[in-house]
Amino acid sequence: MDASDDAPLRVGQQLASRREELDLTQGGVASQVGITVTSVSAAERGRTTISRSKRPLWEQALRLKPGTISRAYRDGTDLEPAPEPAAQPAPYADMADRLERTAWELPIGVEERRIIVDLLREAKAEGRRERSA
Repeated sequence: MDASDDAPLRVGQQLASRREELDLTQGGVASQVGITVTSVSAAERGRTTISRSKRPLWEQALRLKPGTISRAYRDGTDLEPAPEPAAQPAPYADMADRLERTAWELPIGVEERRIIVDLLREAKAEGRRERSA
């Protein structure tokens, strides 16, 4: 642990700031970490140091890089947010359509799935044209 006596206070202030940045309550963090609201409050006020076994849970709840809490206690470094996951593009298929959804979930490449979905759409359109003729 950091030789500095103020490490728990600095880390606690950063934890509180990050929680507020994510618009989380102390209760929300407590339930994700599996501790009491009192424990969250004590950690944020620097009254306690987060146990090593709970640090990964805190990091997950506050979307922090793994190991950042330990580094902050040890070296006095700032807490580092985890990189935001890349946004997943919406599926090309109409997921409300049973056939398109089934095609989209096939264990093949995206381009192949697009081709199948396009073929399904063409077949549906052809069926509608035949019925209206």
